[in-house]
Amino acid sequence: MESIIHDIKTERQNVSEGLPGALKLVPVLFYLATVASLLLTVFFYLSQKAYEKRESEMTVRLSEAEVLQNGYLAEQESIVAESKQAEGYAEWLEGSHPLQPVVVSIGRSMGKDSTIAELALDRNPEIPAHTFMQLKIDGGGSQQIETTLNDIYALNYLTYSAQQVKGRNSTDFQATLIYNTKK
Repeated sequence: MESIIHDIKTERQNVSEGLPGALKLVPVLFYLATVASLLLTVFFYLSQKAYEKRESEMTVRLSEAEVLQNGYLAEQESIVAESKQAEGYAEWLEGSHPLQPVVVSIGRSMGKDSTIAELALDRNPEIPAHTFMQLKIDGGGSQQIETTLNDIYALNYLTYSAQQVKGRNSTDFQATLIYNTKK
């Protein structure tokens, strides 16, 4: 013990005494503090390495979660876009009505002196309930147009922006046909 704890101040005859016995603990406390600081350094170093490892694992997990989330969001956006497109098709189909009954009623409405010279039915792609009709009738005049329109009205169609031009032997009629959903 003498080599570990030695007296810094030796006793001198007739001058002074040595240090008190309690101060002999100072070197022991120094050694204990040094060992404790080394142990704490190792502990903190290991704790830092464990933290860095956990942080890198969490970063990897976070990036994987973000990739999954972006995939789910992209899939959701594609489903929403497809749903909107399907809704547009459904609305278009609900708004569109077959034009064959209109053509048949126009053909059957022609009198014995009238013939259809030209007939065009163009559906508006944005509003399928609206159909632009161009009709050119040879013979029959305004009376024939009135008869034809009455047959079209019987099919629940209304005319909008109707224009009639009477020529020498023919009558041109243009209008937008709108299907009347209110009966």
